[in-house]
Amino acid sequence: MKPDSTQHVADQFANIALCKIPPLNAGVTLSDQISVFFSRLLDTDDFPARWFCGNWSDFHGWLYIISDLGIWAAYFAIPVLLLIVFRKRRDLPFHRVFMLFVAFILLCGLTHLIDASMFWWPAYRLSALVRLFTAIVSIFTVFALYRTLPLIVSLRTVRDLECEIEKRKIVEEKLAASEFLLSEAGRISEVGGWENDLTTKVSTWSKTIYEILELPKEYPLNQLSLYSHIQEPYKKIAEETVSQAIETGREWDEELVATTLTGKSVWVRFTGRPLFDENGKVTKLRGIFMNIDRYKTAELALHKSLELTTRNNVQLKNFTHILSHNIRNHATNMVLLSMLVDKEKLDEENAVLFEKMNEVSNGLNSTLEDLSRAIKIKESVIEPEIIDLKELTEKVLHIFDTDLNINNADVKIRFDVVTVLFPRVYLESILTNLISNAIKYRNPANTPRIELTSYKDHDEKTVLECRDNGLGIDMALHGKKLFGLYKTFHSSKDAHGVGLFLVKTQVESQGGKIEVESAPGKGSAFKIIFNE
Repeated sequence: MKPDSTQHVADQFANIALCKIPPLNAGVTLSDQISVFFSRLLDTDDFPARWFCGNWSDFHGWLYIISDLGIWAAYFAIPVLLLIVFRKRRDLPFHRVFMLFVAFILLCGLTHLIDASMFWWPAYRLSALVRLFTAIVSIFTVFALYRTLPLIVSLRTVRDLECEIEKRKIVEEKLAASEFLLSEAGRISEVGGWENDLTTKVSTWSKTIYEILELPKEYPLNQLSLYSHIQEPYKKIAEETVSQAIETGREWDEELVATTLTGKSVWVRFTGRPLFDENGKVTKLRGIFMNIDRYKTAELALHKSLELTTRNNVQLKNFTHILSHNIRNHATNMVLLSMLVDKEKLDEENAVLFEKMNEVSNGLNSTLEDLSRAIKIKESVIEPEIIDLKELTEKVLHIFDTDLNINNADVKIRFDVVTVLFPRVYLESILTNLISNAIKYRNPANTPRIELTSYKDHDEKTVLECRDNGLGIDMALHGKKLFGLYKTFHSSKDAHGVGLFLVKTQVESQGGKIEVESAPGKGSAFKIIFNE
């Protein structure tokens, strides 16, 4: 119990007064303070017992003391139990962290024991020193735990181990069924495995080799060599490949022709890789032997078909050039001849017929010219360049200054993307055709409005859009033939049906595409999506 004599009461008041006096360090150096601290480490004369420092009731004081003693007892017992476990289980990992935890817990318990003794023995200097040691050990423990934490986190838990055991049981139960399925899969896909031991000279082949090479069931597969049934010159390729694998440790994957026991030739895929011993020496070869005859036959047939198609395309291209050249020559000659005819010497009936013939001749020549331009676009390879959209657009608009001014057209330009990678001659032609169509097919009821914009779409591709408020096109009626050659959709004497055909041809020649939004009386929007 708390002391209660008259002397102790007097001492209590003195100590209470002492508790309220602040420490006097004026004129005392730090080295002197340290010297006094260690020389009077266990001296308690200048400190009151905790009972007399503050207004402690018996209940409050003993509650504090018993709690500290209980904590100290637990902190002492835990390291003892941990050391017993450590002694019985030497295989436990993280020994250093384990011992740091033992020291940390012991020192923490010691601070609580000293704290309880302060009620009678106020060894505050000793308490401070023990707390310093506790702090140092605590910091080292935290650092060691931080360094070890990734390894601890990577350890499998008991639940993980239980799950692994359960999975192994399931795997073992399914192993027989899986082995059967694997065997069936190999048989159906005609894939056989093999292994060759270079030390014992023994070769092991899976039973699928029976089906691939059409061998009888009693045929001793272990007598097969790696080159058995391989035809020349493929046998030499296989021998050289295996020799290089043994010398250099290189894997291989070859397509060879084998001969079955019945004399049939089949394409096989012969792959393998070397296995090494602890000295890095190749001791075994292991791989697969697969029947690829149907796939290889189809591949060769496809290759021949491709060669034939390519040859036909070349011939067709040459024929197109010859035909175009010859017809253009004849059409040009017809135009020249018609120019030599003196129309005044013809009677009225022949003059009319000649005029019609002249129109047909000019039309034929114009058609051949358009076709020639389209063929050149598809065949020619023009290198793209970085183009300033605004600069090129203003150049094209300058060509239409007169038409735009006469019709009071409102032209708006907004380029969020200022440059594009595209052939300049093509882009100039595209802009010319789109702006020309916007003027040509304007709506007489409205003031012409043309909006030219550029932006990035959801696929981060550059889009050049030309939008107008002209007559528009019925997409349901004309959508499929919109870009056809000589397809027109409005009764205009200037409509030839060539501009949009050339635009689409030029865009697609660079891997881009064109999209259209249009409705009668609501104008049109042409979107050029570049493939940069």
